[in-house]
Amino acid sequence: MDNIVIKGIEDSLGENVGRYCGNFCTDQKISFHAFEPIISSSRDVPSKHFNQRNKVNVHQLEPEFVFNIPVLRALLSETSNIFVELQKSVANPEIKTNFQKFSLTYRSSIRACLENLQQLVENQDENKLDSDLHEKYQNFMTILYSIECIWHLCEKLFLNKANEGMILQNLLEWVRFHFPMSERNALELMQIGQEVDADENYWPVIKDLVIKGQMEVARTLLKMHLSSDTPCFQEAERILSTMPIYSVYGGLSLQKFRTQLKYWAVSAESKVQTGLLAAEPELEEIVRLVIGDRQAWKDLCKTSTCWYEYFPGYLLYTEPTCKNFELPQHVNAWLTQWLSSQNMGRTAHLKHLDRVILSVMENNLHQVLHDIQNIGDNKWVVTHLTDLLFHSGQLQLGEGSVENLNAFRDSLIFDFGTALMARKSFWNFGLNYLEYCSDGPAARELLLLRIPFKTDKEASKLISAARRINSPQCEQQICRVMTKLSINNERYGDALHWAIRSNDQVYIRSVVDVFLHHYTETGEMLSPDNLASIGSRMLVCPRLMFLVKYYDFHQFYRERAFSQAGEVLINLLDSNITPPYFWSSLLADTIPLLEFKEPIIPSKETLTILHHLENDLMPLIEKKKQALKRKEAGDAQMEDPIIANTLHGRSEDLVQLLRLSCARNLSRALIIENTLGP
Repeated sequence: MDNIVIKGIEDSLGENVGRYCGNFCTDQKISFHAFEPIISSSRDVPSKHFNQRNKVNVHQLEPEFVFNIPVLRALLSETSNIFVELQKSVANPEIKTNFQKFSLTYRSSIRACLENLQQLVENQDENKLDSDLHEKYQNFMTILYSIECIWHLCEKLFLNKANEGMILQNLLEWVRFHFPMSERNALELMQIGQEVDADENYWPVIKDLVIKGQMEVARTLLKMHLSSDTPCFQEAERILSTMPIYSVYGGLSLQKFRTQLKYWAVSAESKVQTGLLAAEPELEEIVRLVIGDRQAWKDLCKTSTCWYEYFPGYLLYTEPTCKNFELPQHVNAWLTQWLSSQNMGRTAHLKHLDRVILSVMENNLHQVLHDIQNIGDNKWVVTHLTDLLFHSGQLQLGEGSVENLNAFRDSLIFDFGTALMARKSFWNFGLNYLEYCSDGPAARELLLLRIPFKTDKEASKLISAARRINSPQCEQQICRVMTKLSINNERYGDALHWAIRSNDQVYIRSVVDVFLHHYTETGEMLSPDNLASIGSRMLVCPRLMFLVKYYDFHQFYRERAFSQAGEVLINLLDSNITPPYFWSSLLADTIPLLEFKEPIIPSKETLTILHHLENDLMPLIEKKKQALKRKEAGDAQMEDPIIANTLHGRSEDLVQLLRLSCARNLSRALIIENTLGP
């Protein structure tokens, strides 16, 4: 992205070097530095802000990654699995996806995480632990509550279609869930029994129950009043019990219900006006709320904690047949009344959660998704909620086409997945998300290779992931890196193992050369146990096959199976896969076999040894002599390492000894072969 100038932050990071500038490294990380932006039209002159006494620092800022906390990591793990199950369900045409059930599963995970955080906070209160950690947990509880509240409302308004567009019951269920104190207090009052009306919470609880639409419970508490047999209470009971309740399945037309409701309200209002309930002011106020008295509801607004706490109850008693498309109109009318009662003139004074809930009820999903990105959850909720709404067909963002909606969903999932892939402990979750967006499959291969690893366990996990996404290139590259790490750590057996798994001829040859060079210098074989277990995998590379067969030769020789050892050795000489630098060692190994009194190597094979001596080893020796002459003459050309390593100056002794051994073995073999002939 383009350079940006951050104004008003001079010296805030302790550097007195001028105006701070910055670059976006990713969409979640910005880099600040102490130089002015340089663009194509800038003059190439020294910066006036720099001198030798001031150090120039680069500061990288990014939001806190909240899922590092174990309890939130568990939330990410659970919801990642839910996300994958949702994608599989949508992709299967034989399954009718229950989106409301998936939404409930998401919310259950959020509630479980909230409970775990609450437990942690309580434990810290008891043990008086770190105050900073306590505050952090409290903040996360606030964030998760906001997420669950918004998600629950979206579920009720957009995913629950059981009532044919009638949303009142859904809103009442939502507000009861998030304001449950009236039910709890009612239960406590019922347990008191006699003289329950003496409790100071009696009337507030009944009023709250009525507002939440729990009329039956409220009437039960009214009957427990000591004056419940008086005419005032009896008249209130008749009014409350005869209130019409609309039901989609009740068989009553909408128009007829409205007529009945209006008649009932007029009748009840006339009774209130005549003073039948004047003896009980609290009871009269409840009846005024039920008949939808505007002044009573306006007075009630002053006691609410937020604008939406009483709104579903207001709809219940004023517009009980409200449909989804009518909700924005009623919301704005109620909000205007509530703001007036709170002496608040603009919605800008609302809290962030209140504004988001307002946007949800206004069916302004564009604003909802914009606002919830600022909640502070690393875009977890906007990613999952957008995906759920998209698949359910409820994602409406103005006049955007389906392609634009799909692109919007993909971009959120891609950003969330790449953010997880950038974290060493969360890349496996990132793979799940990137699998289900358009650019994800290609990005997975690139991002998987950027994950740091050092141990075999970490590499094995990455290889399993590479196989899961069907990326042999990633698997091969991981094996290459492990090969280099093993070589650097002198774990040569592991290096050979990883080189073979990489199926890369160059890497296998390099590791095998380490084994062979070590043998030429020390006479010992590295990692014999690993060589013994290679088996048919030696076929992947000729150099590896040579090493394994040479190891077999040593095993036969150690077990005194000299005939088999000689056969393997002759086969290696004739195989044309012997490394040039190893000719001297390979031919030197024939000498003990040639010196047996009873010939092990026949005459024909003895001639083969002489042939390789003259045609393969002698040219190397001659080149070494020429190199020595050039060196003595002052020619500083770099010497061929193959020639330099040939016998380390003992080539003449080997040639003489080998020729002598071949001559002796040849004479003995010819005598025996001619004697035992036909």
